[in-house]
Amino acid sequence: MFSRIRRQREAKVSSSGPRLLHVVVAGGELDDWEAMTAAQWTARVGLLAAVAATHGARWVTVFPFGSRPVLGCQMTSTSYEVDGVHVLVSPHADGRRRIAETLRGATDVEFDEDSVEQLLHGDAGEPDLVVVLGSDDRLPPSLVWELAYSELVFLPVDWSVLDGERLDDALGVYFGRERRFGGVDE
Repeated sequence: MFSRIRRQREAKVSSSGPRLLHVVVAGGELDDWEAMTAAQWTARVGLLAAVAATHGARWVTVFPFGSRPVLGCQMTSTSYEVDGVHVLVSPHADGRRRIAETLRGATDVEFDEDSVEQLLHGDAGEPDLVVVLGSDDRLPPSLVWELAYSELVFLPVDWSVLDGERLDDALGVYFGRERRFGGVDE
């Protein structure tokens, strides 16, 4: 266990502070998402990618906060590339469902910690930062997997009013932290 903590710590922390490669944004409900037009989605994805890029991130994963499914939801996972930032939008708020669907699509895979991480996060790896939209007194039910080595920042805003300035503030909070990946001061 401690070798994994040290490996992660060395891989993610540079001498100038924490690096940010992968950001998860958890916010909104599926009905909020489905109410957005294609133009609104394009603008939102562009905003997320632009703010992430200014902080050096190359991957952004977005999923709704709630676990309540919307009957007849037509949304599917979609990926975008915007100015070198890969954005994955997943309508699956339930982390168990996301994991099950990911593993269901895997064939000829010997499952171990590395192969599951690759299937779930791909080249992005585990998230460095999870931005949760809403109150800091509850967590999205889908964060079980992402919480292993991720920092959490809560933004007390709704999905509909998330803007670049607020997201930039959340990333600034991340850079003000000392990341130890479960380790203790030596």
